[in-house]
Amino acid sequence: MPMKLLFIVAPTVSGDVREALRTSIHESERACGAECEIVELTPDHSIPETVGTRIGGVNAVVAVGGDGTVSAVAHALADASVPLGIVAAGTGNLVARELGIPLDVRAAVALVAGAHALRPIDAMLINDRTYLLNAGVGINAAVIDRTSRLGKSLFGRTAYVGTAVWKVLQAKPQRLVIAIDGAPRTYDATDVLISNCGTLARVLHPNGPEIRADDGQVDVCIICMKVAIEYPWYYVLRSIFPRHVNRIIHELPAERSVSIHSETPMAVQADGDIIGATPVTITVRPKALSVIVPAPDR
Repeated sequence: MPMKLLFIVAPTVSGDVREALRTSIHESERACGAECEIVELTPDHSIPETVGTRIGGVNAVVAVGGDGTVSAVAHALADASVPLGIVAAGTGNLVARELGIPLDVRAAVALVAGAHALRPIDAMLINDRTYLLNAGVGINAAVIDRTSRLGKSLFGRTAYVGTAVWKVLQAKPQRLVIAIDGAPRTYDATDVLISNCGTLARVLHPNGPEIRADDGQVDVCIICMKVAIEYPWYYVLRSIFPRHVNRIIHELPAERSVSIHSETPMAVQADGDIIGATPVTITVRPKALSVIVPAPDR
């Protein structure tokens, strides 16, 4: 039987990508016999509701957009047996990069319609919503909060760099109570990043622990630096004086949950969007959904 694919296209996807998507889908329909439905969303659409009303009889739901769109579709599929496909069309496209999914539109469509593998991955549940990449408070959330949509559309991922430098210079430690798997501890921290996937974490914290999307846990990185000048030195010290850095950077695994409380409310980001303020609890959901990925080489 031919595959039935549901493509969910985010309203932020450009006209060029939409045209390439339609062309690629037509090619796959002819080559593989796939039956494809394209739903082009408006800002008023609810992605989980849209997916929920069309999921019957579908072999896969394909998210076309950035990481926020991917996590929204993943939320709709977290308790279903329908796999997630990804056509990356955002700023960072970190989920696709993490899982080795092609960033080219035609290659991504050919993957979901043709030969592929299914990879079960973990997810995070925050405020009754599923996320795949990471969550955090402190500098990482402040950078996302202050980087404009216009800046991202004009400059792509480099739009975050200037904001990040400015926020590092402004950073002051905040008193946080962080409970990992129910065990609370107090930190004076400038940044907390909870990672389910390692793409961003490897950039921010090189030589850190191996982070996988299918290891049944999230990895918590707590940065306790007092002044901004310590940030560039961190990258040097990490490889030369690991014990010293371990007093500044705390890296801990969480198999069940992470809770963060602050003395004053702090912005919380998840998968690149501001989703609220502290206090916040992140619950680990092992093997929450399956994602279409390239088949391994034989």
